[in-house]
Amino acid sequence: MKIACIMCTWEERQMVPLAIESSKDFVDRYIVVDRASEDGTARVIEECAEKWELDVDIHIRPDLLLRQARMFAIEKADEEWILIQDGDEVFHTDGPNRIFSLRKFLKYRNIVFQTPMTVLAGDFLHTDRVPPMQPPHAFLYHNNHSFYLPKDRGDIPRMMGVLVPLLRVYKFNCWGIKSPRRTFLRQYWSEWCRRTNAFMRYASVEEYVKAKLDVDELAEHVKKWHNQLITSLKPYNKTRYGYYPKVIRECIKLGRVRGYENDL
Repeated sequence: MKIACIMCTWEERQMVPLAIESSKDFVDRYIVVDRASEDGTARVIEECAEKWELDVDIHIRPDLLLRQARMFAIEKADEEWILIQDGDEVFHTDGPNRIFSLRKFLKYRNIVFQTPMTVLAGDFLHTDRVPPMQPPHAFLYHNNHSFYLPKDRGDIPRMMGVLVPLLRVYKFNCWGIKSPRRTFLRQYWSEWCRRTNAFMRYASVEEYVKAKLDVDELAEHVKKWHNQLITSLKPYNKTRYGYYPKVIRECIKLGRVRGYENDL
């Protein structure tokens, strides 16, 4: 059974190596759509492909929204299965929640698997919610070529098939483990491209935020917001909420707790 990983990235230089490391032994090919990241994300992905001898196709498409980028990549996949993974999402590769345990289900057809997702924020030791879970979302599809974009403008394409919810948490969303500037801009992303259609006037979320705040530079706003964020985070209790993926445990062991450079 061949599996294609659909990965969309934007300014993910710090996290994308961990994301790829966590899925590289499960999938056969990566189809990456990058929104013209300025931090060298595409180059880092190429280095990962060279290091681990991976089959990776990278497409630079700053003109596509996330939902469109995923659909663009899906349409290029001819593998029997599709795994959707963002550049800041890390799978379990060991223990009871390891992603490899799902291989035994790949004999079935026309099904879509859902999994809850644990959220880390600020660094690998904190979360912004208790319990730190997102509702189950689709992430592993039998590719029957019947994908479509939902009318509610959700970011994850849907597929005609049977939805199978899984109880185990197979991946962690490290949305907040980025530079302070990147995390600051992330909170405006949905407003920019979904709720207000501001993307039609502003080419980037950063341009939109500068106009919204009526400033030429964001550094002071980012610094103030980030200081408030750090004090509001909650320690992640792995005993209560589940064990860390192996790649994250290794980062913590090596002292790479924050996972980003101090970029304001």
